[in-house]
Amino acid sequence: MRAEKLKRYIFCVIAIMMVGCSVMKAVQPTAIIQAKAQEVTFEERNVLEDLQSSTVNGQPFDIKDYPFDESKDIQIITFVEYCYSYKVNLQDNYGLYIYVYNPKGRNIVAESSQNKVQMAIAYNEDKPTSYTKFNLKLCSKVDSGSYKNLFYKYKVIDREVNGKTFYDRVNSNERRYDISGIELLTYGETNATEYTVGGTYRFSGYAKGYGPDEMESTLSCTVTDLETLKLEVQHTNYRTNVSSLGKDHYNEVNTVYFAVPERIYEAYGKLQKIRAEWWEYTTKMAVVTSNEEFYNTMLNYIGVDVGEYDPTVPFYLYSGYDGNITGLATIHNYEWAYNREMKNTINDVYHCKNKSGILPLVFYAPNADSIGDIFSFLYSSPVAGDVQSSIVKDYIYNYTNDLGNGYIDCNGRSISVDLFESFVDDGRTMGYNDRTIDLEDTFDLNSYDSNHSWWDKLWDYGFSWPKTNGDYMDVQPIYEVKESDLTGEDNDISEKLIINENDVSELKEYYTKAKEENKRVVLFRFASTDYYTAKAMRTGVSNLDKTDTYVAQMTVFLDFDIIELTFNKDGEYRVIPVVSSPVDLVNGYTSPPLEFDWLKAILGIILLVFLVMLLLPLIPSIVAVILWVITLPVKLIRAVVQKLNKTKKRK
Repeated sequence: MRAEKLKRYIFCVIAIMMVGCSVMKAVQPTAIIQAKAQEVTFEERNVLEDLQSSTVNGQPFDIKDYPFDESKDIQIITFVEYCYSYKVNLQDNYGLYIYVYNPKGRNIVAESSQNKVQMAIAYNEDKPTSYTKFNLKLCSKVDSGSYKNLFYKYKVIDREVNGKTFYDRVNSNERRYDISGIELLTYGETNATEYTVGGTYRFSGYAKGYGPDEMESTLSCTVTDLETLKLEVQHTNYRTNVSSLGKDHYNEVNTVYFAVPERIYEAYGKLQKIRAEWWEYTTKMAVVTSNEEFYNTMLNYIGVDVGEYDPTVPFYLYSGYDGNITGLATIHNYEWAYNREMKNTINDVYHCKNKSGILPLVFYAPNADSIGDIFSFLYSSPVAGDVQSSIVKDYIYNYTNDLGNGYIDCNGRSISVDLFESFVDDGRTMGYNDRTIDLEDTFDLNSYDSNHSWWDKLWDYGFSWPKTNGDYMDVQPIYEVKESDLTGEDNDISEKLIINENDVSELKEYYTKAKEENKRVVLFRFASTDYYTAKAMRTGVSNLDKTDTYVAQMTVFLDFDIIELTFNKDGEYRVIPVVSSPVDLVNGYTSPPLEFDWLKAILGIILLVFLVMLLLPLIPSIVAVILWVITLPVKLIRAVVQKLNKTKKRK
């Protein structure tokens, strides 16, 4: 039995090394026997040895055809189906392997869990209808010498998807594998880069010893191009007025946009569906201050678990406080708190919606400018500045996981769990998401006024009412940008397209370039979440009107990637796989909006009326002086002209 198994192994290796697109030419049996004797499996074989004993496109592999070349991207040299058999007792050796050519010599993180290949997993007749990603296991790479980092050998890690593995999906008479892209992580990068390698591989026959005729190899392969769509995805966001969730809450729409060639629409009709994946998390409350001294104090407690209350910590923080007296007790309600002593007594009862024992996100941002006009005195003073998206990203990437609480589930990446809550918004999914969104799907963005009365507004805001209306109803998640959408002021365009006002100019440039390339620009509004930002009370601050600190919380979308686009032409659907590198969608933190102070406005009006009444008796004199000043130049000119005329008459 052992000899029979060895014989089949040898036959399988020989057949694989000879086949068309696995395209390995026959290795000498003695070499294979030697490899077996040394317990070296096909998976363990050296990539360069495999290639040097192979054929590509019917020709012997020549390493001179694969030089280092900065003008080329990563490619698949060959795709190997190894030892497939319809016989149950011969299926242990079955596997799929990819040989990668890296012409730029990128320093790839060869064993990263972010390395993946995207392949079709479902078909309708002869057309793929669904794609998914599979992890890649490094088998071998050239890690030294003249060809260092030039060639890699990976095994596709198969798994059940919808209850089936690749073995369950293929047909014994013809095994088809559609590969759209390969994702590889480079050292120094935070996300993998996806490279276009579109190809359809069709295998038929069997390696020697694995088919009906065990004495002969009938294995062959053909390769044809697979249509893919390469997208360069851009990101923007939009935060509406106060949302239906109440004071300090704002609707946030996250959007990506990209350009699709006109030829795709002509061939396959309108864009009907977009499928994307991402890992979704809500950040813990970030603290932003314009007080540098307080900021430096907080730095000492980043990543330190102080529990509910630690008297040795020299400060506390809280937001969203609301107190009311019920009977003999005062009820203290907090939206969020850090190190705030909350010891219930007969006279005081404390409730906190979100109590944090750690302070992982801390930023220093000097005061933002006021609204910059003569009426700025009517608004509250800025608390602190905004924190840019790039700063938040870098903070997340570089956060030190000192508490040892582990990492979030995010494609195997080392991002500390300390930075994120154990929940996301109602109706959303924390962690991995795989969503297909249809053109016909819509969503609403409800403002504060949609479910709050004037009494609620008076209770929440007093007489400093912000703009609390502005519903967006039946918002389309998939929207093609028209030229007319980009006319007008940036603020108007921002509100119309539901994008960040700061990104309008960039979108205009993107649209212009896309139009020149005969492409359409598509907005994909894939998520609507809650953004919370509020002034914060802290030790050393007497009241919210004097505070220099705010807190903020938002949702982030990590390793966001569009998988496929579905087009609809008169009811006939066509799925096209997308080649698009994963990106982290992390917005910045914006400070609470300035509040209009009605008391100041009323006092200003009273003062203006008083001044008018005070100056009323002097108005005729003031008007006379003004008229005299206005007419003075005319009088001077007339006097000069008259003098010149008299001089002429004398002559």
